[in-house]
Amino acid sequence: MRFARILVFGLFCVSTAVAARDQVPSNPREVIKSTVRSCATGLERLLPGDYYFCAAVRDYGQGHDGLAAERLRDAAYWASKPAQYVLGLMYINGERGPVNRPLGIAWLALAAERHEPRFESAFTQAYLGSSAEERSQADAYWRDLRNQYADSVAGRRAHRRYLAETRMIDAATAVGGSVFIAGLSPPNGDSAGQFGADGDANRVGGGSSFSMNRLLARAGDDFFRGMAGTVTVGEVQTDLVPIGQVASQVAAPR
Repeated sequence: MRFARILVFGLFCVSTAVAARDQVPSNPREVIKSTVRSCATGLERLLPGDYYFCAAVRDYGQGHDGLAAERLRDAAYWASKPAQYVLGLMYINGERGPVNRPLGIAWLALAAERHEPRFESAFTQAYLGSSAEERSQADAYWRDLRNQYADSVAGRRAHRRYLAETRMIDAATAVGGSVFIAGLSPPNGDSAGQFGADGDANRVGGGSSFSMNRLLARAGDDFFRGMAGTVTVGEVQTDLVPIGQVASQVAAPR
């Protein structure tokens, strides 16, 4: 499978309209160029995993394949399961480097943490189709990767970032202001305040903030769905076990 098909399939895994057809178009780069022209830069502060995955798809559509691969790593660092899934397929199929099936299986195990059926099925199929030696190496890779990319670390990191930024927005709009976030809303209203510490274009102006807050809440719900510990403000807790044990608890794909 070529890098084009792998990346666009990862994108379509989170697109209900296309995922329902379960197909990959014959010319993924053209599809991406026509559908993903830009990514909301303001989203990087709130949900960097979503932003960097979008950026990876955008960069690929523009022909910047190397940069797209870097963006996938950035997204995975911020707990993007689609990015971890795509990285797994890339290593298994030898895209942009030699084939490394054990490393690919380890990435797929991370992608499957939240039991999303498509990611979980891909991991189980790859794991059950591997040799004992590959499984042992995959487990070693997984133990190393989880220190940065598992939900207990990356998910907690991303969730803390999201909560901190949304709290600042809530505080800034408590008196009924509106929220401007670069790429998500037009730059209207007075520049009455800002959230974040970098002085960028994200600002609070006049008007209602209800719609933007609901949009950000839905985006957060979608991104963290299935992750342990996100129903409360407390610490994110996830039990990590060897990937062989995970595979044994999942029915083999038919």
